[in-house]
Amino acid sequence: MSEQLESGKRATVIIRVVACLIILAMGFGGFTFLKRMKKAPGQKPQVERPLKVEAVAAVYRDVPVAIEAHGELRSIRMVEIAAEVSGNVVAVHARLRTGEVIPKGELLFSIDDRDYRTEYESNKTRLAILERDKELTARELARVRTLFEKNKVGTRAGVEKAEQSANNSADRLAQVRQAMIRAEIKLERCRVLAPFTCRITSKKIEKDQYVSPGKIVLGLADDSVLELEVPVDSRDAFQWLQFTDTKNDDGAVAEAWFAGVQHVQCDVNWTEDAQNSAKGVLDRVSFFDEKTRTVKVVINIDAGQFKEQNTTMPLVSGMFCRVAIPGGSMRQVVELPRWAVSFENTVYVIRDGRLETVPVQVTRVQDNKAYISKGLAEGDMVITTRLVNPLERSLVQILETKTKMKAKTPAGEK
Repeated sequence: MSEQLESGKRATVIIRVVACLIILAMGFGGFTFLKRMKKAPGQKPQVERPLKVEAVAAVYRDVPVAIEAHGELRSIRMVEIAAEVSGNVVAVHARLRTGEVIPKGELLFSIDDRDYRTEYESNKTRLAILERDKELTARELARVRTLFEKNKVGTRAGVEKAEQSANNSADRLAQVRQAMIRAEIKLERCRVLAPFTCRITSKKIEKDQYVSPGKIVLGLADDSVLELEVPVDSRDAFQWLQFTDTKNDDGAVAEAWFAGVQHVQCDVNWTEDAQNSAKGVLDRVSFFDEKTRTVKVVINIDAGQFKEQNTTMPLVSGMFCRVAIPGGSMRQVVELPRWAVSFENTVYVIRDGRLETVPVQVTRVQDNKAYISKGLAEGDMVITTRLVNPLERSLVQILETKTKMKAKTPAGEK
C-alpha cells in the first residue's frame, strides 16, 4: 500500500515539473515572438545648441584718460566788510539785501562824516597858517645866518635859536599835514563802495545804526570766477595728470612733482542737471590729504565765457558738480564694455567657435568701459553679452549687432 502511495507522489511531482517546463517554454516562445515583431526606433543625431552672443574684436590703441571727480562750487573771492570808522549809518544801498548783486563802485553804505569833515577843515586852516610861519622862520634863519657869517653881526647862539625856531615850525607843519591826511582817510572810509560786482552773502547793518571799527557788517562774494576744489585719487593724479617741467628762479627743476600741472580745459556739470554745464581750467594742485590719500586739485570757472552767448553763468556757488579732467593717454589698450569683464578680471573669448575664459589685466575703468592692457591677442573676439556662469567650451554663435557697446540683458545658460 505504501509503495503505491510513494509511486503516486512521484508521478504527481513529475507532472508538475513537466507542466512548469511547458509554461516556461511557452512564455519564452511568446517573448521571442513578440521581440521579433518589435521594430527598432529611428535614430536621431544629437545637435548641440549654440549660445547666441554679441562680440567685438580686440583692437589695441591709445586712449585718452578723463579723471572724474566731484566737489562743491565756491566763489573765488569771499570778502567780509567791516566798519573802519565809528559813527551812525546815514545811508545804505537800496538793494542791500542778502542775495542781491551790487555792481562795482556803487555805494554800499555811508557813515556820518561831519566830525571827520570838521577835523579836516580845521587842519586845512591850520596848515595854511603854519606854511606861512615856516616861510617866515626860514627867512629869519637865512637873514641871521647871513649877518653872522658875512657881516660878523650877531652871535652863533642867535643863529642856532633862529634855526631851532624854523625846525619847530617845520615840525608843527608836518604834524598838521599828517593829521589832515588822517582826517581825509577817515572821510573816505565813511563811504564804503562795492570793491567788485558782488553778491551779498550776509548783512548786519541798517540805517541809523551805530557802528564801531572792526565790526563785520557785510559779506560779499565774487561770482565772476568760481572755484571747484575736488579730491582725486593720489594714484590717478600721479599717473594721469599732465605736468610740465617747472623751474625755479635759479633754473633748477622744481622738486615737487605737482608744481607744474598743465592748465587743461575741463568739463564741469551740475550733478542734478547735466544741462547746467560750463568749461573750467585746471589751475593748481592745492594739497595732499593724508587722511583720505587724495590730492586736492582746483578748477577755475570764468563767467566771461558766457558773455559772447549773451547768457548768464548756469552754475552758482554751492552747487555740487562733476568735473572731467583730461589726463594723459593709456598706451595700447583694448576698450571693452565694463560688463564684459568679470570682477575676477576675466573675459569670455571665442576660439574655434567655442567659449573660453581668459584672465586679463585691467588698466582702468572709465565711463562704464574697461581698458585691457594684457591678456588678449589682437583680433580676439570678446563676448560682450552678459553671461551668467556659462559652461567652458560651450558652442557659441555671434549675432550681428549695430550697437556693440550697448548694455544687454543677461542670457540664460545651461
